Amino acid sequence: ARHFLARVLMPAGLGAVMSPLWRGGREDDAVRQLVAFEDATTGHRTLLLPGTISVGATGIFLAAEAGYNFFTTGWLLALELVFLMVLLIFIPMLGHALGRVEIEALKSKKKGAQTAELGELLADNVPIALTLLTLASIPVMVWLAEFKPF
Repeated sequence: ARHFLARVLMPAGLGAVMSPLWRGGREDDAVRQLVAFEDATTGHRTLLLPGTISVGATGIFLAAEAGYNFFTTGWLLALELVFLMVLLIFIPMLGHALGRVEIEALKSKKKGAQTAELGELLADNVPIALTLLTLASIPVMVWLAEFKPF
């Protein structure tokens, strides 16, 4: 039951980040952009990061309870590597990118217009790319866990 809840929290957190990011990227008003990016940062901190950590923790317990070897079971090792890539690369980079965007949005709010740096960050689409990479990794992890291909 805990792993099921964790598997719901992670995608919910991803949605809580992606939706405000797209909303903020399309806004012209600096105040509304700031609110959207604050919402994305809140979604990252309150749902996505804890949800991802809990998926890993509960998954380890489920695999141990089922008697799988974490290093010699091929599909489980592949699942661990994909999960660690999400947990240790995508999620922290997303947090850093969201922090940069939020800081520039604050500067834009203070200035009253969009700063050139915020325009560059929004044009780069780094946070959106990272959320899409994380989203793309979820079906891969589900496929590995359900079908155990090797």
